[in-house]
Amino acid sequence: MTETARPIGSGTVTLAVADGVATITLNRPEVLHAFNPAMGADLLEALLTVDGDPAVRAVLLTGSGRAFMAGGDLAHLHGATGEERPRAANALVGAFHEIVLAMARLSKPVVAGINGVAAGAGVSMAMACDLVVMAAEAKLVMAYTGIGATPDGGSTFALPRLIGPKLAMEMLLLNEPVDAETARAWGLVNRIVPAAEVPAEAMKLAKKLAAGPTLSYARTRRLVSESLDNPLGQQLAREQEAFVANSRTHDFDEGLGAFLAKRKPGYEGR
Repeated sequence: MTETARPIGSGTVTLAVADGVATITLNRPEVLHAFNPAMGADLLEALLTVDGDPAVRAVLLTGSGRAFMAGGDLAHLHGATGEERPRAANALVGAFHEIVLAMARLSKPVVAGINGVAAGAGVSMAMACDLVVMAAEAKLVMAYTGIGATPDGGSTFALPRLIGPKLAMEMLLLNEPVDAETARAWGLVNRIVPAAEVPAEAMKLAKKLAAGPTLSYARTRRLVSESLDNPLGQQLAREQEAFVANSRTHDFDEGLGAFLAKRKPGYEGR
């Protein structure tokens, strides 16, 4: 079933479902998709919708126009004065952190299509995705300390684990743009293509995932996430539990049968 992109909530996000892929598009192009609480509410609604839709087996997250996400909405914060500003900052960061947690809890894999600018919260958003396709012309910049702020969005959690403490500090303190080739060398992105090819390449990966064993992917996402904190013995136990649970699924049976029969499996996401 193919669905035309429809606005979610206040319209800062659109959602379309086709061929098992839910495409969530950030839709504030006039401010390069700067994140505000309204976008947080819309994005959370979109994520919860696709997570509960059995027709969706993979998610593609991207931005409309020339940007992925240019961080938080600074005008939103600058307009608040006195004690209004801490309250506005708390609401803004709290809304964004709800998104990061919702993405971590998704039962479907997520592909990010970085079609352009990715700064601050935009980098954090990309790091919360499972696979990242980045435009060759794009750059990543943390930007937080450059405006006298501190990092959020799980960036101080994810960056040291992805690239190590020293490179994380380089990104967070110096705010120097990281080009696509460097981002790939550091392990921050998976594919680099010209900007015009990002939508097609990201969709190609998403469709590949949508045709795969969805429950296996969900358990794999959780295992990798848990491995960041679990000691080896506990992680081995979790792997064993997941393997046994997955052995009860239709797709595990299909995968085994296809392997032994030397044919392509036909996974159904159950």
